[in-house]
Amino acid sequence: MTDNFRKICKVSDLPNRRGRKFTIAEDTDIAVFKVNGRVYAVSNVCPHNHSEVMYDGYVDENLFLACPIHGWQFHLESGTVPPECKGLSAKLETYEVKIENDEVWVEVKVKKKKWFR
Repeated sequence: MTDNFRKICKVSDLPNRRGRKFTIAEDTDIAVFKVNGRVYAVSNVCPHNHSEVMYDGYVDENLFLACPIHGWQFHLESGTVPPECKGLSAKLETYEVKIENDEVWVEVKVKKKKWFR
């Protein structure tokens, strides 16, 4: 694996259709889901209310993850809201996932540093 991926668990450790939360890159909380044999990783922080609860959300048959607090939905692959939710611009951050020998590797994104004067 390349340096920008981190091993987080085994595929066999993930329950079907239920999330698990992990911390990667020291300060990045992600929620990981296994649905129908595929693994998805998204930010564990809801973009609407900034709570770290997405791992506890419900995944429907169309791969939309509902925040357990307010029910806003985000697609596990794209992070976008459902098409019928016009006017909502929030997007859930997604992470690339690679599977190698039953191990789940998740992309670690480099955060841009903010410089203050």
